[in-house]
Amino acid sequence: MSSVFRFFLILLFIMMQVSLAVDYNGAEYRTKEGFVYGRFEVNYKSAQGTGILSTFFTYHDFTTSTNDWNEIDIEILSRYDNDIQTTTIVPRQTIYNSHSKLPFNPHTDFHTYAFEWTPDYVAWFADGVEFYRQTGEHIQTLVHPQKIMMNMWADDGDGTWTGPWLPETLPYFAYYDWVAYYKYTPDSGNAGTDNNFTLDWRDEFDSWDQDRWEKASHTWGGNRVTFTPNNAVIKDGKLILCLTDSEHQGYMDNVAPGILWARYENKKVLIEFSEAVDSVNAGDISKYSIANATIESLELSKDRRSAVLHVSKFDSDKVYNLIIFGLKDLWNNSKSYEFETILQQQPIQFPLRVNIGGDSLYNGKYLPDQIWGPTVEYGRMDGWQDKYPTSIDIANTEEDSLYLFGRHEIVKYKVRCPAGIYNVVLHLAENKYDTADQRLFNISIEDDLVVSNLDIFKEVGQYAAYDIRVDNIEVTDGILDISFNNWVSDPVLFGLTVEQVSTGIKKSQSDMPDRFNLKQNYPNPFNPETTIEYELSERSFVTLKIYDSTGSLINKLIENYKDAGLNTLRLRPNLASGIYFYQLEARNSANVWHDTKKMLILK
Repeated sequence: MSSVFRFFLILLFIMMQVSLAVDYNGAEYRTKEGFVYGRFEVNYKSAQGTGILSTFFTYHDFTTSTNDWNEIDIEILSRYDNDIQTTTIVPRQTIYNSHSKLPFNPHTDFHTYAFEWTPDYVAWFADGVEFYRQTGEHIQTLVHPQKIMMNMWADDGDGTWTGPWLPETLPYFAYYDWVAYYKYTPDSGNAGTDNNFTLDWRDEFDSWDQDRWEKASHTWGGNRVTFTPNNAVIKDGKLILCLTDSEHQGYMDNVAPGILWARYENKKVLIEFSEAVDSVNAGDISKYSIANATIESLELSKDRRSAVLHVSKFDSDKVYNLIIFGLKDLWNNSKSYEFETILQQQPIQFPLRVNIGGDSLYNGKYLPDQIWGPTVEYGRMDGWQDKYPTSIDIANTEEDSLYLFGRHEIVKYKVRCPAGIYNVVLHLAENKYDTADQRLFNISIEDDLVVSNLDIFKEVGQYAAYDIRVDNIEVTDGILDISFNNWVSDPVLFGLTVEQVSTGIKKSQSDMPDRFNLKQNYPNPFNPETTIEYELSERSFVTLKIYDSTGSLINKLIENYKDAGLNTLRLRPNLASGIYFYQLEARNSANVWHDTKKMLILK
């Protein structure tokens, strides 16, 4: 082959790649004016999917370097159904962020979010309830005027943070109902914390107020999309931010829905759609077909983005294919059929041990870590690798290397398991900080807070293994969920062990209490761990809070729906010795119950 011919082949290949390249467009809507201090509120419904985020934030848009960077964020990642990321970014682009669990799915309905920015703190709120607050010296560096902004964009990374980028799921839409700004007026306001804020303006998005707002047309490194004014749409009293390909800008959808994946587990086929589907159309069982299997019933999820088929048992050595005929989305798009090969579950061998942060098998028993997805049985969501020198000796263990490779900023860890009872061991260490109060975070398992305000250094010092064991965890939905949220710095996890105790555990009707009952914690007094039990006569929305002896709120342990029957919370609070009170509120369709009990910590 001549060099000239080879050159033309290479040129042709490059031209073909360019012609196949697809540009993507997002949207940003922002004020022309900057603001210093105040309460910033928004009511919106974020976009659901993967690889993208819908935001509300303030940003100092007048900088030429990172030395005067000022930013306060609310970022809702499409991949999570109950999580919100909150961040401040201060000079030299130093980042302070946290993930917090929400008691609702932010993608399925409108909710009101807010943050208060004062000289002393930044605090974040969801539906009027404060859930996170930052104080400290870095808050005093938030002094520059910041514009109010909303945008929808896609991270151009490997999917660790926002999840995998799937162009077939386009377009996405985030809906903003209104935005309000309150001036900071300490001692003379009528809104917000201690009535220190006064409403200045509120925009209902009935029209584009061009004196106040502008539409962006830019991008930045790490952003997969370019903002275009065409994708910031005012319609029916809403600001709609759109994320599209470059050929189909604006608030429109002409792409038929598809199947992202289908997976068989325990006589069920789980189906994930590329977008929300029409409930009448997708709820018709006659549209679904699996050769060599019987479909017995169909359940469509509330958000209409997934479905469950109850089927006859699959043979593990056979390949099964799912066909859906005429699947239709909310925009009336459809095609004749969708075809997908069904993934088959590869059962986990218990006990499961995972080398979190490690890329290979450790010590012959700790499996390598991996990213969570439909093709795996366990894995992480978010989190970056931590590596420490192998010369470091880790106290309290003979498996030093396990505690030298981990993940920080981890948000969730998931394990597929049959319904049943499990014991979990979290393997932790503090290898970064050499003083207390530098890293504080919570850990929840199956929606129960099991560790509160954990400070590993305070417990065992630096370079020492610290294992937390939680026994008798009931899993009912086939996935063991572990969640992390940080108060100071970021969570870390080095290893995970999951032991199976029993399977097929279900509460019988005779076990259901006929009334609400909050039990006394045990042991009491305690150090460092205690158990709180409560009984619900029916499924209820539960809030559990801890107060100190003066009546000041210390922590909110639960804010979520809980099933009827006996519920158990294992608590390991990082609190000083003294008397505390825990208060439970349970709401169902007919009643609201309250009860408070006293507990004593002795150290």
